[in-house]
Amino acid sequence: MKSTNIALRGLGLIAIALVVIFPFWVTSTANPESYLNVMITAGTSAVLTLSLNICMGYGGLLSLAHTGMQMMGGYAIGLAMLNYDINPWIGILIAAAASTIFSILMITISLRATYLYFGMITLAANLIAMESFRTALGNDGMITEIYRPAWGGVDLSTRQFYFLTMGILAIAYLVQRNTILSGFGRATMALRESTDTASALGVSPNAQRVKIFAIAGGLAGVAGAILAMQGSFMSPEIGDMGGGLIFFVGLFLGGVGTLVGPVAGVALIAAIDFEIRFSGAYRTLILGALLLLCMMVLPRGIVGTFRASRLGSPHELKEEPDTSGEEIITISNGVVGEIAIEAIDVVKHFGGIKAVDGVSISIKSGRVHGIIGPNGSGKSTLVSCLTRYHQLTSGEVKFFGARMPKTPHKVARAGVTRVFQIPHLFERVSVRDNVLTGMYLQERYTWIEAVLRMPRYFISTRAEEKQAAALLHLVGLGKKSEIAAANLSHGQKRLLEIVRAVSARPKVLILDEPATGLTQGELDALHNLILFLKNQGLAVVLIEHNVEFLMGLADVVTVLESGKVIAEDRPEAVRNDPRVIEAYLGRTDISELMGE
Repeated sequence: MKSTNIALRGLGLIAIALVVIFPFWVTSTANPESYLNVMITAGTSAVLTLSLNICMGYGGLLSLAHTGMQMMGGYAIGLAMLNYDINPWIGILIAAAASTIFSILMITISLRATYLYFGMITLAANLIAMESFRTALGNDGMITEIYRPAWGGVDLSTRQFYFLTMGILAIAYLVQRNTILSGFGRATMALRESTDTASALGVSPNAQRVKIFAIAGGLAGVAGAILAMQGSFMSPEIGDMGGGLIFFVGLFLGGVGTLVGPVAGVALIAAIDFEIRFSGAYRTLILGALLLLCMMVLPRGIVGTFRASRLGSPHELKEEPDTSGEEIITISNGVVGEIAIEAIDVVKHFGGIKAVDGVSISIKSGRVHGIIGPNGSGKSTLVSCLTRYHQLTSGEVKFFGARMPKTPHKVARAGVTRVFQIPHLFERVSVRDNVLTGMYLQERYTWIEAVLRMPRYFISTRAEEKQAAALLHLVGLGKKSEIAAANLSHGQKRLLEIVRAVSARPKVLILDEPATGLTQGELDALHNLILFLKNQGLAVVLIEHNVEFLMGLADVVTVLESGKVIAEDRPEAVRNDPRVIEAYLGRTDISELMGE
């Protein structure tokens, strides 16, 4: 893998060298200005494609308004020049700000929309913006005499503007790269994979989507400013989705959700587009056919397919990370015996179904609280009520004496994390990045510090990576930290989910059937981990059908039947409770089921 990375870096350096050499090489051609303008257009397209990749590839937001965002940036700089004779350097910032505001307005009105409907709303906003400029400005919305920046009192030449465009492309790439390779980026990808799981780790779905869409909008606005200055005009047709086909083709060809894929894809599609520039009406047909072919043959794109191959994907490490294991693991200590969560007469009805019917329960720090019951008894519904994934029909939930927050991500921020009954792993990222995602609430650097790679980012990142290595070592996954989570076995995935939840440093950890499908060795690792967390002062809520496993860990066991508590006591007392025996086996001896 190391040799592969070296080879890729070598290719990157060659590509940069070619970009630098290109404007000097074309001077020997008959029309160097034409070739330079082709490259400037390609560079602008790459900036816009990076923007699209941020919101769609990593954020999971289907945007059909990126040409409109670009148009908004172009109009912003054009109108600023027309009305205020603004300096073009300042105009680029104005373009970014205008497109960012446009993006925030779009996503604010569409936060509740699902994937496809979200895309339709952005498309409608795009069309409205186009018609608004066409109607408000007259002259069919055309603005002319947009000028380029000056350097030393002289307007930039085409060659200088080429270098400016490539410099902006490099900055856009770094913004994308440094955003994605940060806690902010991991939280964004978590939201793309599973809204529920991201919320359980403290990520606010609405706030995160607004932020990532705003970043994408800002980059799109910069692309619009460059496009307007290159052509010296701006018109509503720039926002037409027909012209945006090249961006989607480039993105899917290079690889959606990859860092370098959009740039590689646009470079390739720009070369193809240059060759078919005289094909007239057939140009759209050819580009559309390329998009369809790419999605059928290379659904992950060129870079994505390479990354998924044996050559491009990381392998298991040969040695364990250099870590002292438990010694450096930091867990928030609680006061043993203190009531962490108190549910008072909790009721949850789904229509006429009484899923939870008047349950009261107290969960204490430094204790393992087991919850058992037949299928359909209300176990998972109860913890969903405690963590606010379900709103209560009636009753009250307190957290260390205060009212429990009303939304899942705020519950997580208060100190309650949850592992779901159905696995919710981020399979497209590495094992280590899964754990680092759990540390989202512990990060002490801002997005700006991450993008600029400031000292606080590096200090925080080194500490988080050391902590992640220690946690993975604790459950025997230290050698697998670099591989994709999708390549783990079922049992390893469950252990990773728990480690990810633990990395958030919760005060209460809720595990919903974590032992399902685990081998004996994995059960032993899970057993030891739960005991370790209990000794650290955590309150651990364990819902489990493997009653033998649960009884060997629990300090107290609550038994549910038809949404009601029928027993709550020490494991020894619960084993022989007649109500429990009847609920499980119909008045049959339960000792064998309980592990005796």
